[in-house]
Amino acid sequence: MPPATDKVIRRLSKEDILEKTAPLFAAGGYAATSMRDLAKACGITPAALYHHFTDKDQLYLDVLEYTFRRRIGRMGEALKGLTKFEDKVRRVVEVLVDAIHDDELFLPMLRRELLEQDEKRLEYLATRVFAEPFREIMRVGRDLPPGNYRPSFLATSALALTIGHYTLEPVRRYLMPSDTPDDLRQAIIDHVTDVALHGLRKDPK
Repeated sequence: MPPATDKVIRRLSKEDILEKTAPLFAAGGYAATSMRDLAKACGITPAALYHHFTDKDQLYLDVLEYTFRRRIGRMGEALKGLTKFEDKVRRVVEVLVDAIHDDELFLPMLRRELLEQDEKRLEYLATRVFAEPFREIMRVGRDLPPGNYRPSFLATSALALTIGHYTLEPVRRYLMPSDTPDDLRQAIIDHVTDVALHGLRKDPK
């Protein structure tokens, strides 16, 4: 590969680099992915990456934020104008499903971070990426009678229900191959919404 030139470096924006390097991190993780691998994916030299990022740690954190925020970071915007509780619940589920469905980055990177348990990266994800959509989901729960449910558990349940379906789908389709819907995305949206509304409307025991 020819050496990177100033022209190439200028042409590649920070977002371009994040877009090109995210699949490598998703496939191999932080430790197994070298700056040389990342630079090759971008068509530049490793030294050229430092034009945008101080080190691999910073690049990886920016990739995490870029990958997750662009998919679930606009939860509040998606809920604007909705007044009915049922509509808000469905929209929350739609945003979460669309962040995962047919996406090769979101779920692999989330699984990897949860397994590796790196406290610095988990805190970064929580405060820089998930905090805003998490708060918006908790606000939806305010339409319920006060004191019946813990808002943070409601938000966690919404995430867990949706992510859990996609996490277990590769196994479920072998357990019940005849019960695989033609439109998996819509089936999960409908199911999770119905389960959420039915469960939330019941008086807790």
